[in-house]
Amino acid sequence: ESLVKHQLITPLSNVLNRGIAAEIALIHRGIYIESDSTTQGSFVQGQLAVKYENIASQILSRLPAEYAGMVAATISAFSIYCFVSNASLIRPLGEMGRLRITQDLADFEMTLEQLIFKAGGSTPLNQIFGGKPYAELRAVRQMLFWNGLENKSLSSEQVSKAFFREFWVKDVRPSTAFHFLFTFAPSLLSSPHHASRMSAEEYVRTLVKLDGSVDDGEAKAWMTTMSCCDAYAQRESIDGGASIGDRRVPAILMIIGPELLRRRRY
Repeated sequence: ESLVKHQLITPLSNVLNRGIAAEIALIHRGIYIESDSTTQGSFVQGQLAVKYENIASQILSRLPAEYAGMVAATISAFSIYCFVSNASLIRPLGEMGRLRITQDLADFEMTLEQLIFKAGGSTPLNQIFGGKPYAELRAVRQMLFWNGLENKSLSSEQVSKAFFREFWVKDVRPSTAFHFLFTFAPSLLSSPHHASRMSAEEYVRTLVKLDGSVDDGEAKAWMTTMSCCDAYAQRESIDGGASIGDRRVPAILMIIGPELLRRRRY
């Protein structure tokens, strides 16, 4: 079995996941920007569903059910993490954009469940990789409607304490939480991929490996986040308050970052 995994399952999964990543990265072409009336409709149904259908019918159907299930499981874990990491990097993200991502996440869940079913996989989506990818998929749908910054009188410390009381926090990777908070920040706080001089697709590759593993990228994401906050602090003195966005966000990131990483480790 280890030989089959090394010579067939892993290389095949890597090739398929590379193609999936390229499709998911199209999310950054203004799909969720509310002022663009040409992008209505489900990104998952319009762009991704056919990709998974083709994988199931043209590739996995030709494999023994055991091996097809293994490939489908790896694809599903990778896909969830890749989609979530890309979605959390979208800026600006208004109310309608959040609603549409939430709907797409529901569609994405059904699409992946169909992939596993058609592959004959024995492990359901909510148990793949110990259930962590699925838990994050569900948690992000709650995270998108976090309103912890609405009360402008709260300090960064107070917002941070309230942030940790949100039940979904335990199920999202630190990088997902960091990047989501960037969506509320002043434009002077550069997005992590911009600060790294990478496209969003390239940056997500540092977070999510082709085999679906993610832990190696979390420390790097925190280092990049700190670098962005440091650069913002230097720019803030010359900003004069002209930049739109919540100026508490960089301080909140610096407060919650170490604790989120600690909790991830233990």
